[in-house]
Amino acid sequence: MSHTSEGTDAESTTLKASMSGASICSSKSSPSSGSIEDNVRPVAAIAAQHAPPADDTVDVLSQSLAVTDHIFGIYAIELWVYDESTGKLANVGLGSRDEEIGKRGAGLLLKRRTQEADPNNDYSTPEARVAFNKLTDASRKDFLPANTTDPGVGLPGVLWAEQSSSVTRATAMIHNLPRNTRLATFGQSSQRHHNSERSLGGSRRGFHHHPNDDGGILWRNVVELANDPDQPYDERLQAFAKAGFELAAGVPFDSKGYRGIVIYFGNPHADPQKLRHPANSNFMNNAAQMIGCAAALRGPMNQIKAFRHEVNNQNWHRVKVKTLAVLRFGGSLLVRSGAEEQESVTNEMPSKRAKSFIARIHEASSSYRQDAKATLNEAKESAKNRVSRWQKKIQGGGAGIPPSFSWRQCMWSFIGVMITHTILSRINLLIQTESDGDLSLILAPLGALTTLQYNLTAAPASQPRNAIFAQIFALTTAILLSYIPNVEPWFRSALAPAIVIPGMAKLGIIHPPAGAAAIVFSSGKFRWEHFGIFLSGVAISIITAVGINNMSDKRQYPTSWYFLNKAKGKLSE
Repeated sequence: MSHTSEGTDAESTTLKASMSGASICSSKSSPSSGSIEDNVRPVAAIAAQHAPPADDTVDVLSQSLAVTDHIFGIYAIELWVYDESTGKLANVGLGSRDEEIGKRGAGLLLKRRTQEADPNNDYSTPEARVAFNKLTDASRKDFLPANTTDPGVGLPGVLWAEQSSSVTRATAMIHNLPRNTRLATFGQSSQRHHNSERSLGGSRRGFHHHPNDDGGILWRNVVELANDPDQPYDERLQAFAKAGFELAAGVPFDSKGYRGIVIYFGNPHADPQKLRHPANSNFMNNAAQMIGCAAALRGPMNQIKAFRHEVNNQNWHRVKVKTLAVLRFGGSLLVRSGAEEQESVTNEMPSKRAKSFIARIHEASSSYRQDAKATLNEAKESAKNRVSRWQKKIQGGGAGIPPSFSWRQCMWSFIGVMITHTILSRINLLIQTESDGDLSLILAPLGALTTLQYNLTAAPASQPRNAIFAQIFALTTAILLSYIPNVEPWFRSALAPAIVIPGMAKLGIIHPPAGAAAIVFSSGKFRWEHFGIFLSGVAISIITAVGINNMSDKRQYPTSWYFLNKAKGKLSE
């Protein structure tokens, strides 16, 4: 409506000016077509001066990013968008707001330098400064751009893959609650946060916790991810770890299908109580949703700009044509056009009244068929896009090969595995001898366990919590399935891992050897006595892994004693 009125006012103004110009031209000799167009140009220029100015593009994304200045304890922000056509994550360049850094940080919005990369800070190291410049200075030859990445690869891929839809839904439900209810929920979560804060002992480096504790923020230790052999090697992830970006949290967003993730890089030297305070975390969540919506708005905004530009061009084109017509024919064209328009309206009135009920039914039926056809075409296009995306994804991503172990680390693995399985094999022989072969220690899944403990030491699947609880869940499920009558053993061998593997994922205790143990124990040949013996073998493997792995300066096992830390926190209360 606004565009139409603007165009109409401009046309009437120009036409009035051209009518006066027509009287001047009539007193002179008839101008040629070229001279008429020359007379139109100054008229159009005068009208253009009084035309409303074009709307400047409102940079909603920059305004949304400015809000993040209120977040406590962050170094930088990155924005990644999931491309539905390729199945990859693409970076949205945010630029740098650090005046000292200048035109750097094409993929990062830098709030401040990391302390490790600040030459004036005691934490600063030459290696950190070099890595920081690789990430932020696009003029360097060894600059590391934020290229597209696959889910699960690199820092954005890992954070994207880890996000649970239940967290997003829970956050959305809280936002939709009445204000009083939200305040009550905030108070409860604040109390839970206060208790969990004391239980964690205030560790500054590498802390992370469950995302439901403080508004859905899960801080990950970037150094651990970079040093984890279970992760595909990513040069940019390594640079983040070296440059001092030691903490990262990903917050997903979904704006009507425009999906992605906002990554916050936290300051590991900041006060963890303030960084993880529910108010700070809740603000980070909401700011991420606003940033995602602002990024989603860029496409429609460019489209509406192009549309308005086209409408304005059409309006001024009509003004020019009608001005030429007035100058040539003295306004007769306008009169004739008005008469024809009135005549067409008069002629259409009887035809509209003459439309029968059957004709309207035909029109409705035709409209329904067109809608159904359009829906079918959309479904076909969606299926085609899914197949195309699947074909691209099965061709593999661009992840590099993880680095191999040094001979020294391989020797540590050899010593650990050799000692552990020597003990387990000897215990198995003793059990078989004492029970006359009726009982035994199942060794095959324990071989998979020691592979994790000595080759993927920092991986979550290797930790004692996952090993113990996942095995309990898997063995219990497999043995209980053997009590179901009329179930063939071959089917139990398929049903047991089908239940155990997604069950471990849901419980957050993923442990690959437990899937193998579920298959072994589902055969029906093993009883509850074997259950206890096998768990004893798991405990022995954990004890030897703790003793041997920690003799190496390059290894840390376990990464945390979850229940021990929790018990210490309760005792300290």
